[in-house]
Amino acid sequence: MRKIKLFIMLCVPLIAFSQINIGTKAPEIQLEAIYNKVDNKIPTLESLKGEIVVLDFWAIWCSPCVAAFPENNELYNKYKEQGLHFIAITDDPKEKLENFLKKVKVDFWIGRDEDKQDFNNYQIIARPQIYIINRDGIIVYQGSTVSEDMIKEVIATNSVTIPQKGETPKVILNGIFGPGEDPLYNDIMIMLGKTPSPQLIDHFIIRPSLDTIWGGVGCKIIDGFVGITCYAGKLENIFQLLHNLSSPIWIKNNTELNATYDIVYWKKIESIEKALSEIEQRLLNGLSIKCDAIQSKENINILSLHKPNEAVKKSEQIEDGAYNAYTSISTFVSELENKSQQLYSIDESLQDMFIHNQGMEWEKLYNADVAEILDFLKAKGIILKQEIKTITLYHINNK
Repeated sequence: MRKIKLFIMLCVPLIAFSQINIGTKAPEIQLEAIYNKVDNKIPTLESLKGEIVVLDFWAIWCSPCVAAFPENNELYNKYKEQGLHFIAITDDPKEKLENFLKKVKVDFWIGRDEDKQDFNNYQIIARPQIYIINRDGIIVYQGSTVSEDMIKEVIATNSVTIPQKGETPKVILNGIFGPGEDPLYNDIMIMLGKTPSPQLIDHFIIRPSLDTIWGGVGCKIIDGFVGITCYAGKLENIFQLLHNLSSPIWIKNNTELNATYDIVYWKKIESIEKALSEIEQRLLNGLSIKCDAIQSKENINILSLHKPNEAVKKSEQIEDGAYNAYTSISTFVSELENKSQQLYSIDESLQDMFIHNQGMEWEKLYNADVAEILDFLKAKGIILKQEIKTITLYHINNK
């Protein structure tokens, strides 16, 4: 079966759904265990009254959750003397969580809620899900991210300013779903196993996105159903998915179509290949465009593993629970292409490989420049060479 690269795994940070009203008393937390706390005494919100508490509901499988840890480390260390506490709460099993913590640097407290009591009390349906609780034990913010400006504001004023939402523009829909439902959100919930799938037979929507910030894609197969979700993708991002390419640099958009699109696909179909083909045909016909494959000789940067080592592993070699302490080589290739606008490839020595990412975690990778990424890879035994090769590039043109 064809392998699909997931450029950004969707953990549903894309749409915020507030479950507990801001301004209400925060439910007490009842953790089963605490990590990174000197006395190992399990904290309660009552014991932390008079302090600022950030609750971060996360999981080791949630890439955006783990990607935020280095930045959250910095916030915690910078403001802990002013009464700031981070408690990152997960329902991961003990062994998996402890394997993860051996591989990833975390300075703030990690709480284990394996029986999901706190997840239920806070009605968590998406991860990451963050609550800021002020000195009086009142919830002053709920969302998927936390910023330094929020921390500074709550320390200074005991509150957080909530931005006002603008009017929602009209969207074009093509598909079947109930009133009051958002099909994009429903589709992501199905992919995460939160909603049963058989209700959404022949569920296929392509619509202009309400957002302009590329959210990513996800693919899943369950019981013969193929699910493909794309959030706020430009044509270059979408055709990158459709042709299983490492970055949009392989796509040239020669049209004036610069809008972003959501794609929600959930159908019983024979394969991902057929699903992607159906999506492509709908786009080509609906937008009156074509996608031409053009052979071209190009200078390619090729990455290879100089010598096998413990930092570079296949997925089945990664310790249970430590998966997010590793980043796929395909992700590094994507970042190198996006930042350099040069073409990259890997040889057989790096096929399906993952790299221990400490020192180049997700957030650092996205902010690093090309030289920093290449230096990191070199330290892991990965070398770079250049070759002239004939490759296939894709051009999007008007019909």
